[in-house]
Amino acid sequence: MRQASPRHLSALIASVPVFVFLVVPTLIVLPMAFTGSRYITFPPGRLSTEAVSGFFVDQAWMSALLASLQAAGVAVVISVLLGATAAVALHGRTFPGKAAVTGLILAPMIVPAVVLALAFYQFFISAGLVGTVLPIGLAHAVIAVPYAFLTVRASLAGLNPALVRSASSLGAGTWSVLRFVYLPVIRPGLIAGALFAFSVSIDETVIALFLQSPHATTLPVKMFTDIQYNLTPKIAVSSAMLVTVATIGLLVQVCLTIRRRSIARLLPLTAAAEQTG
Repeated sequence: MRQASPRHLSALIASVPVFVFLVVPTLIVLPMAFTGSRYITFPPGRLSTEAVSGFFVDQAWMSALLASLQAAGVAVVISVLLGATAAVALHGRTFPGKAAVTGLILAPMIVPAVVLALAFYQFFISAGLVGTVLPIGLAHAVIAVPYAFLTVRASLAGLNPALVRSASSLGAGTWSVLRFVYLPVIRPGLIAGALFAFSVSIDETVIALFLQSPHATTLPVKMFTDIQYNLTPKIAVSSAMLVTVATIGLLVQVCLTIRRRSIARLLPLTAAAEQTG
């Protein structure tokens, strides 16, 4: 087994303080979620599961959680489809205005959230859709498309465009090329894009705050309003859930990256063994 080089080891050691600085503050919400107090306290006076059980029987909190999951589902499906389609369509092609098209796709990442929220509000008001979860999901899909586009484009970096031309010249149709040439390459990017889209949607507050209604209030919006008027441990419970979801998504992405790199390292060895055999 190849040992880690001193350079890689020093980089790993240097990343530990950064990891601690970013993660430890978010882990504080975990013990606060298991406090027996009626209000958020740290450190908790006594440990209890009252807040956790109370969260799952509270109709308002469960309605907010369901609305967030529904909006995230809409955002994941639409953003992954649009982002992957755009990445595949632009891969290996050069034409005037390509940079402008790419910039337009990535624009939601740099436009202020308040500006997007106001634009979405005006659009959905004119369309008569405000008051349901659907416009929140559609708006979240717009801001999640760049993440899906970037992850799929990164996966396509290792694909030789000549393979696509060869498959087409051998009689493969469009769907066959997508299934047998593109899909195996972009599958990790699709999964990563879906994870990013879900994380972005489940955590977004500003746009959901503009598009909310009594029947469509997402979990972050519910947390925001309760922090102002009703500071109970249920806020910490919902925060712990969001941290857990983000951590699981990060671990899945790391596992996929390690697996992809392991396969990439094994491919030359396998080809060499076949040639010598």
